[in-house]
Amino acid sequence: MILVALDASVLINFLVVAKVGLLSSLPGFGFVVPEEVASEIRRPSQAEVLAHALDNGHLRPLGPMAPREADDFLRLNEDFGRGESACLAVAKARGWFVACDERGAFLNRAREVLGEGRVLDTPTLLMLAIDAGLITITEADELKAELEKARFKMSFGSFRDLPEVGCE
Repeated sequence: MILVALDASVLINFLVVAKVGLLSSLPGFGFVVPEEVASEIRRPSQAEVLAHALDNGHLRPLGPMAPREADDFLRLNEDFGRGESACLAVAKARGWFVACDERGAFLNRAREVLGEGRVLDTPTLLMLAIDAGLITITEADELKAELEKARFKMSFGSFRDLPEVGCE
């Protein structure tokens, strides 16, 4: 099982389209939500869905960080948000992946700390769901359109345009 520290950027996207359950259905993956990420979910309706997903085991709460993780978190938090920093610190210490849509400096640091191919973003997770037969390409394109209305833009026209799943 690949464990993934789930950042708010990806989590919110799946909350917006009411597809948090899709994450828990991805075969071979488990998604863990640090408290620092959960606290970033401020819309009451989204926080309620998150609480339900955590209570029912669809997503897992992280629990307290180990001392080394907490030290890394504090250092990372000088450059990045609390959620991103918590995800990266935990993933580094535990050999996990990170699910995050941040680019630029965060993505560069994640690659440096975790290695290539260990950052999953929203499009990649949707491609994994397509590959697993959980959604169709048409359904993924509909989710893409919903996310774009909510200001999350993807750099391609359709999931049909993507040749294969790849991690950042």
